[in-house]
Amino acid sequence: MPTSNSLAVSAAIVGGIGILVGLVPLLFWLGFILGLTAIGLGIGAIVRASKGAPQKTLSIVGTVLGVLALVASVGGLVLTALVFDGTADRRAQERRQQSRPSDDLFPSRPPSASPKPAKPSQVPGLTSPLSFGETFTYDNGVKVSLSAPKEYEPKGLIARESKNPIQITVTVTNGSAEPYEVLFPMPSVRDERGETAKVIYDGSAGVPKVIRGSVMPGQSASGVVAFDLPDGTKNVTADISPGLLPSVKFAGPVG
Repeated sequence: MPTSNSLAVSAAIVGGIGILVGLVPLLFWLGFILGLTAIGLGIGAIVRASKGAPQKTLSIVGTVLGVLALVASVGGLVLTALVFDGTADRRAQERRQQSRPSDDLFPSRPPSASPKPAKPSQVPGLTSPLSFGETFTYDNGVKVSLSAPKEYEPKGLIARESKNPIQITVTVTNGSAEPYEVLFPMPSVRDERGETAKVIYDGSAGVPKVIRGSVMPGQSASGVVAFDLPDGTKNVTADISPGLLPSVKFAGPVG
């Protein structure tokens, strides 16, 4: 008869660390690995406990902590996306402010000679939404597009509880002459009433498939994100930024 069950202790420790690490932006992937490890250790400890080893309760606790670490890592992924999206908006605003002409270089004219302020130019995608399926090209050659929303078939047990699941494919194409670093482009989707749709996390299907890393010149990268819409939603809008660039707007019907 076994006299110890060290796997139970290891599962609890690894699972607890996985929860803490999973919530840290950019380290969510490590929390996911620790969560899987804790689940494996916990299951092994439960098997030992069924054969007479002690600490059966701690074995179950370690397994549960491993599952919670997986959930925490998903939260860390969302936090990472929010952090980079906020950073992109701030840097874009700083660039716009820096691009304004200085008063020292262009002194003001007398009121009688001052020209009328020009109306801001309309840029489809920035000042008005593009249709789903169209492509927006930035000044640096980087392109981004969102496919038309279509029905999504959840595979995971939790994801199957979605009422009106849809999926959207995100595509980033590097039309510049240098590698472009993609920073977790996660679209924000809203229904006709302006309510933000919930992201579906379907681990069985590996969704969301978020683009990350460098896209080489002339190449494209695609990812898939699923959302749960309220019943009866016919049209949606979406905003997305492929990195440290302004967000692009899309709109169109579902299906």
